[in-house]
Amino acid sequence: MIRFRSWLIAITLLIGGEQAIAQLFDREKETLPSRQTTTTPALTMPTSAPPAMDAPISAETYFIGPSDVMLIGIWTSPPITFTLTVTPEGTLVIPTVGEVKVSDKTLAAVRAEVLTEIRKKYLTGNPTVTLVTPRKVVVTVSGNVRNPGRYIIPASDRVDRAIEEANLIRKDMPNAPEDWEAPRLRGDQKASVRNIALRRRDGEHVRVDIPKYSATRDERWNPMLREGDEIFVPPAGRQKDIVGIYGGVKNPGRFEYAAGDKLTDLIRLAYGFTDRAMKDSLEFTRYTGDTEQLISRFVDYRAIEAGTAEDLALQPGDRIVVREHPDKREDFRVFVDGEVIHPGTYPITRRWTKLSEVLKMVGGFTEHAALQSAELIRSTVSPSELQMERLLSLRGDVSSEDSAYYVLETELRIRKERVTVDFERLVLRGDTTQDVYLRTEDRIYVPSTVRTVYVFGQVVTPGNIPFVPGEDASYYVEKAGGETDNARLGDMMIIKSMTRQWLDPDETTIEPGDQVWVPKEPERSFAWYMNIFGQTASVISVAVSVVLLVVQLNK
Repeated sequence: MIRFRSWLIAITLLIGGEQAIAQLFDREKETLPSRQTTTTPALTMPTSAPPAMDAPISAETYFIGPSDVMLIGIWTSPPITFTLTVTPEGTLVIPTVGEVKVSDKTLAAVRAEVLTEIRKKYLTGNPTVTLVTPRKVVVTVSGNVRNPGRYIIPASDRVDRAIEEANLIRKDMPNAPEDWEAPRLRGDQKASVRNIALRRRDGEHVRVDIPKYSATRDERWNPMLREGDEIFVPPAGRQKDIVGIYGGVKNPGRFEYAAGDKLTDLIRLAYGFTDRAMKDSLEFTRYTGDTEQLISRFVDYRAIEAGTAEDLALQPGDRIVVREHPDKREDFRVFVDGEVIHPGTYPITRRWTKLSEVLKMVGGFTEHAALQSAELIRSTVSPSELQMERLLSLRGDVSSEDSAYYVLETELRIRKERVTVDFERLVLRGDTTQDVYLRTEDRIYVPSTVRTVYVFGQVVTPGNIPFVPGEDASYYVEKAGGETDNARLGDMMIIKSMTRQWLDPDETTIEPGDQVWVPKEPERSFAWYMNIFGQTASVISVAVSVVLLVVQLNK
């Protein structure tokens, strides 16, 4: 037979070429379908990829149904594999084995039953049954959702995914927003999330509790979907249909009440206790019958965990307060910058660390440190309270003349509140009266030594002039090229480097870092001078009239 096929191929090649040979092999394939279907060692995978899932499918909770794609492997030599789809009647037709009823059974039960049937036919080898692609099912979502209706969703998804789909803003919706690709919505905030009703095709009723599933990952509170599921999202309960837990838990707050809730359920919804929670003294509070009074008692949760005390059944309106062991080990710190050996952030205690201690931590000062200009800055107002502090500062009885200046000084105070400290007296003289206690978030800044005086305004060449002890303002103006024609020397001011005070040259001695400001003569228009002349003439005229009147009266 083999020799005959070889002669046939050779003759065909001479007569018809490669195309004839290809047709010959195609006809041969059509005559051998059964032999390749049952003995091929190749693994046939489905063409469609499985849907995205939040966790591997559990064989004990996933129910098989029509259109599920399964892989049957019989690992003999050579191995035999079948990629099979569950029929619309809910059966799995396995070549050489037979038909097995699989619908409405868990994956674990189907696997056990199919393996039993395979072993009846194949006495050797190790058969396997694997779910390859979950089917899609039709479910109905109604109630308090944006788009009630029927949805096609993979059976590997859960109830919350169907509700999310029913709350999705779609492009084809009436009055859809332009930005229709917005993130998925979780539904109306008034919708219930703990009392969702799920009715199965066989009449089974299941309560879905999404927060409890998120906290416990227990699949019974958010089961996978099946054909014919009906999901009803009721409105959230009234304002009083809540329970609350506060204090030493990881997710404190208010939660929707669900029938049958117990204290342990509320702890799970709050994601458990913090490390400092006092589990032996939970304060339980409940309204009396008329809701006008509260009754409180302490509960030892450790006894409930140990099984020596009964779990506490909750009612709407119940509140739990979990006290915590005090812990003052916060990140108390100060920041040091400038001309120090080791600038950076340094830890301090809450109230007992002094300035001298931190100055020792930084390793001292550099040779360029200007101790006389060093600052200790403190912020007593937190950034979140700045606006409130500004409003409160305006409540005082400030005159209209001082209001603008008061607002300016208040803004300087809340943004940069200086602590009066003389670093020279503390460091060089050992004056302990300057050794203040530090507070967290304090900032210490030691600037570099400045040996210049800055001259600006109406001078020829504004800039820094080398400091010369004992020289007055006129010396620095001269070194800056002298005054310009528009300079108003009579109103020249000295701006102190530390305090930013504006002082008359006769009131202070110029120090390194100070600034000399030479103002400009104002430019007056002709109309301004005419206005002054007119006002002066009017005053003179009135004065002359008064004098003449007095003279006439004395005659």
